[in-house]
Amino acid sequence: MAASKIVAIIIFLALSAGGAYYALTVASDLSDKDGDGDGGHDHDDDKDTKILSDGSLSIHFLELGVWNTGDCVYINYGDIDVLIDAGSRPASAATITAYINEYIQDGKIEYVIATHAHEDHIAGFFGTSTIPGVLDSFDIGTIIDYPKAVADTTAPTRANYEAARDKLVADGTEHYTALQCYNNEGSAQRVYDLGPGVTMEILYQRYYVDYTSNENNNSVCVMITQDGKQYLFTGDMESGGESSLVDHYAAERGGLGHCVLLKGGHHGSSTSCTAKLLSAVTPDYVIICTCAGSSEYTSSPSGQFPTQTMINRVAPHTANVYVTSLMIDNATHTFGSLNGNIIFSLKDGDVTITCSADDRVLKDTDWFKEFRDTPDAWK
Repeated sequence: MAASKIVAIIIFLALSAGGAYYALTVASDLSDKDGDGDGGHDHDDDKDTKILSDGSLSIHFLELGVWNTGDCVYINYGDIDVLIDAGSRPASAATITAYINEYIQDGKIEYVIATHAHEDHIAGFFGTSTIPGVLDSFDIGTIIDYPKAVADTTAPTRANYEAARDKLVADGTEHYTALQCYNNEGSAQRVYDLGPGVTMEILYQRYYVDYTSNENNNSVCVMITQDGKQYLFTGDMESGGESSLVDHYAAERGGLGHCVLLKGGHHGSSTSCTAKLLSAVTPDYVIICTCAGSSEYTSSPSGQFPTQTMINRVAPHTANVYVTSLMIDNATHTFGSLNGNIIFSLKDGDVTITCSADDRVLKDTDWFKEFRDTPDAWK
């Protein structure tokens, strides 16, 4: 495959608060000049300019400019901005910053949440020697992150993130752990008011306190609620953490309750989006930040994200499943978009899904038809 790739650069122009958002797709011929092995980023189709939303709340699932799987979710509500994670690699900071710059009206991210200390969730926060990290590119109001992290191979990444965080804290940025938020400790809050009708709640799960050798289970869990409708984000939390989350809220308030949107946990692995969590939240939409068919974690096609096991569990609840990216050639790390950047927007209770690339749900994509079996619920 040629070194020079056609990449769709999605330029989102945000007008004044409450105004319309437009997506304009521009084709540009780019090559992998820096030799970072990302293999370029192909888009099959360009989209016409369109209005995405004239409403208040939008949730954006970002592609990250590299072939590696990672998470980054940007939430905009008027002049309030929330960023949950900034994966996948330090160089992703440039992609993330360019994207959200088109929406942020005042140069400030009110809330940054780092779910856990893995590189594919926090590396973009600190960037590289030549690419400023997200934390250095905006005024940051409050940082909320994991109560603790186990000592593992992510130690250098964790140290870099925490150094960037602590530098901001020394200059006045507020910092709390998820446990401090849940306990309303000091100035930390369990529930943050994002504006009329919208709140952000830091949920509890046992691994804020208990030791785990699986750092994914340290993940900070967040519930966004708008006028009674819920949107759940659980980082990379796996079965043990999900079970704890469900049990805690079953005892505390009769259950988590129906969630319109669930961010697919751990990139669509077989160990997340368990039947227990899905039955507790019965999602209408599941959106997954991953590179479908990537051999980054396994060469076995069945184990590549999103896994057949996860798909089988989700299928009885919803067919509205979307995935950001697509691996085109594992040997050369050539990747492109499946749905691309995915915007879940809400206006007066109505949901709009806008994708920068293919707008089909997962079961209708060519990748799914070739590499996955269709669950009975989707037939």
